Amino acid sequence: MIDPKTVMYEEGRRQALGLQDRSGGMNGTELYAEEDKIPSFQAAVKQKNMLDRKAGQTDGFVCKSTAGRVVRLLQVYDSEVYTQEPEELPAQWGFVWSDDPAKAKPFIALSTSPYMTGNCCTENGNVYRSTIDNNVWAPSAYPAGWEVVA
Repeated sequence: MIDPKTVMYEEGRRQALGLQDRSGGMNGTELYAEEDKIPSFQAAVKQKNMLDRKAGQTDGFVCKSTAGRVVRLLQVYDSEVYTQEPEELPAQWGFVWSDDPAKAKPFIALSTSPYMTGNCCTENGNVYRSTIDNNVWAPSAYPAGWEVVA
């Protein structure tokens, strides 16, 4: 008899691996739309060291930080030595942002992962959309670079 739990686990694993294979051609909005298939950073580190994961600007390993941000591995590193979250290791991780206001995450300033035109964030209870490319300023610090999303 086939164990239903095993079948469900294998299907989830197949979908997660499929997303990793397709992620190189996906933008932030597309990745956030399938975030249920993206592993958490903590689970990924338990399974395999980041030294052994694929890194790259467009096709690096994808996971979600504990804060729920989708990140792409840019540079391999020893995750047994450097145990911090991706937000604390911006040289190793590229953050991807969604154009979907429902997927907006709290703004963080990272020169290595600027917001592009259309990318959304939240600040002080509001959702904002970037009106410029390479936006590294918070909506409160540079309102001209953002519009409030109704």
